[in-house]
Amino acid sequence: MPTRPLLRASLALLLAAGSLPACAPQQAAHPPTPVTAAQYATFQHALGNPRARAAFAAKCQEQARSLPADAQNAMSAVLDVDIAEVPQVFCERYAASVARGDISYEDFAAMQAHTKDMQVIRRVMRALRQPADEQQI
Repeated sequence: MPTRPLLRASLALLLAAGSLPACAPQQAAHPPTPVTAAQYATFQHALGNPRARAAFAAKCQEQARSLPADAQNAMSAVLDVDIAEVPQVFCERYAASVARGDISYEDFAAMQAHTKDMQVIRRVMRALRQPADEQQI
């Protein structure tokens, strides 16, 4: 069973992960329209292209920089990087994990719904802990 601080960090990471890429396959809306399996498959396929992955990561980083300090602190702990590196590392790892198929549509949809399912959290965290440059896409 994870310790309470790790659980809080995990949930913060999951909530941040769910909110950042949700608008990637579509335009931002209030409230965001759920991404369909077909849209996610298109998004996943597009992220297989290094240029598309870099463009997504750049947009993601802009959004990640605006996250509250407590969320960035939690993400720093979970990703095992300095706080200043969180936006870049999170976004690069996230894009690589999606492109590789390490984050399924079901887990993506659960993240958008702000799940507290520990199995989903574990799978996403496992995917995000791998450095993007070590993931074969």
